[in-house]
Amino acid sequence: MLKNKLKISVLIFMINILGNSVLAQTIESSKITNQISLNESDIELFKEKSQQKIDEFTDYIVIIGDKAQPASKRNLAEKEALKLFFKGAIMETSSIRSDGTTKKKQRPMAEYLYRLKTLPYLKVVIKFYDICYVTEFTRGEDGNYYATATIFQEFTGFNGDNIAYHDITKKEISIIINLVEDEFFNEKRWKLFLGDVKASETKMK
Repeated sequence: MLKNKLKISVLIFMINILGNSVLAQTIESSKITNQISLNESDIELFKEKSQQKIDEFTDYIVIIGDKAQPASKRNLAEKEALKLFFKGAIMETSSIRSDGTTKKKQRPMAEYLYRLKTLPYLKVVIKFYDICYVTEFTRGEDGNYYATATIFQEFTGFNGDNIAYHDITKKEISIIINLVEDEFFNEKRWKLFLGDVKASETKMK
């Protein structure tokens, strides 16, 4: 009986030690997050990286929508495009009804990419204007840095040789610089993600 009590006491002692250790690591991790910040030079580099990410995203969108591309290439573009985004990112789409009003819909990014690939048109052509404006980054209360990129997308869906639907949409893409845990190097590193995409304006050409 005495041995069992001793074993229980030791077990409780070890649990308390481990619990305090985890708590200490959590507190220390929070301190690191709060203490680390980006300087102006870092911000400029991430602004350039934002442009690269946007270019990658638009290239993937063109491939995913193009039914003339091999299925394997479109599927790969779909997977790679999703990797650019922060977990839980939402895509807002918009279309113009026959009465001239605009219909908007929000979907998880994975669902949007899949639907884009399977649109019921015989041919889809997507173009992006060269204009891409990225705002200055500002730091949020959560310690992350945020900016917004504005792009213009031209969408044309064909049934045979006839245009079934066509519009131009102004899209605003949120950009997030997030401090993430690098498990390989066992340290925190800043990483850039694309976030929610808002369809702020849609019009017929």
